[in-house]
Amino acid sequence: MEKRPEYQPVTNMEKDNKKREKFEIAYAISLITQIGITVSFITILFIGLGYKVDKYLGTLPIFVILGAVLAFVLSMFAVYRLVLPIVKKKREEDKPASVKKD
Repeated sequence: MEKRPEYQPVTNMEKDNKKREKFEIAYAISLITQIGITVSFITILFIGLGYKVDKYLGTLPIFVILGAVLAFVLSMFAVYRLVLPIVKKKREEDKPASVKKD
């Protein structure tokens, strides 16, 4: 006769780890979504403004290109500002206990 594996109840620590893992996945998805929306909004706004200015002045590609470059720079700055707190937190977690600030 084959032995059945014993029933092992799920501990609170395992439940907490699963909850934390789900939270981290949801947080990552929300961060990626926020970055995507931010970059898209800035890009559309500045290229659109560049197009309007070019159309008004009759200098079609100049301000569209300027708007695209400005959108790229501002988007990278916005992404940096969104990701910086996460990087700082990760660095703090990775430090040895003797180096951490209280």
